Amino acid sequence: REYEGRYPVEIQLHYQGSGTLLSSLTGTRTGDLILAADQSYLDLAREKDLVAEVLPLARMHPVIGVAKGNPKHIRGLDDLLRKEVRVALGSPEAASIGKQTEKLLTKTGHWARVKEAAVVFKPTVTDLANDLKIGSVDAAVVWDATANQYPEIEAVHVPAFDKATKDVLIGVLKSCKQPMAALR
Repeated sequence: REYEGRYPVEIQLHYQGSGTLLSSLTGTRTGDLILAADQSYLDLAREKDLVAEVLPLARMHPVIGVAKGNPKHIRGLDDLLRKEVRVALGSPEAASIGKQTEKLLTKTGHWARVKEAAVVFKPTVTDLANDLKIGSVDAAVVWDATANQYPEIEAVHVPAFDKATKDVLIGVLKSCKQPMAALR
């Protein structure tokens, strides 16, 4: 909205998981920018000759998202295994947060058990946050940047996640018809 107010340009946003978005761009080869939460997707976009330039925007790390006030008293990874805790995870095939969760929980030895305990796998981190917001799940691994956007969500920091930062990168697509405006 701010950009549209400053410049005579209409922005159309398409929200999808990073993997899903990349697949779509591979087929359509249209658009100006791609914002991915995982560098591997932009590396793939480069391999597919889709991006002209990649720039860093922000840094984030995973947290356990819970309802404000943490009513289930979730403090760490082992709490995700409690029978009364409904857990949602990002799909490792579709969402950067899912891919990162699988990697980190495999290192800690929690992946197989947490995966089994999960009640749902979602294609985007936004879907996970919305499930937390409406109370359909009690916990979900989300990006701290996502949790910060929802007043209904509280972030539980996990030592195994705290050092696992991800750079948020934006790529200017080769299909971009106005690259200077896209860079702006």
